[in-house]
Amino acid sequence: MRRRTQPVRNGRRGLTAVAAVCALGGLGTLATAVAEQPGPPPQPPRAAAPSATPTPHRSHRAATAPAPARALPASRPVSLAIPSIGVHTSLMSLGQNKDGSVEVPSRPLKAGWYRYSPTPGQNGPAVILGHVDSDETGPAVFYRLGALRPGASVSVRREDGTTAVFTVDKVREYPKDGFPTRTVYGNTRRPELRLITCGDWDADHHTYRGNTVVFAHLTRTTAKG
Repeated sequence: MRRRTQPVRNGRRGLTAVAAVCALGGLGTLATAVAEQPGPPPQPPRAAAPSATPTPHRSHRAATAPAPARALPASRPVSLAIPSIGVHTSLMSLGQNKDGSVEVPSRPLKAGWYRYSPTPGQNGPAVILGHVDSDETGPAVFYRLGALRPGASVSVRREDGTTAVFTVDKVREYPKDGFPTRTVYGNTRRPELRLITCGDWDADHHTYRGNTVVFAHLTRTTAKG
């Protein structure tokens, strides 16, 4: 399922980014996939009213997370690792569909980088999407994304041999009809990361009512080689 809201202009790249996507295949028979698990995917805290500011207040950030690292030059991401929830995946390159909606990964167990966002490590919000589950696999690559907590580490290996390591700032669930486009996709002055999948499982209607979004910022890099 894909949902589009009003686009945001990315000033640095001059490209249009699309807001929300429910990265999921096979909604109609999803009960089979979920029934194999003890319950639906882990759910993060429900977000309050969307904020116009995409990053935490400076004093709060300094008290709860490592300081931001210096931005890196552009380099396409090749793999993603989130050890605390057991995610290790190569990355696809995702574009847009003909209707302007964000393309979703063609394989449930593989995440994808939205190529009209910055590359991970550049200034701005790099965007990576993944399925939460599918008819084919049951739980998919981002099934446990909602279980992430602030302070968790997310690593992205890049084509130039460097690894961009991000620290999670917050994890939120947003309703599809209230997705905070600018908060998620809007430009930032530091390197940040967004991880997006479906959220808020509705067992009565066998559908997802929202999106789970992870916000993280770059805290260190490893050298090439």
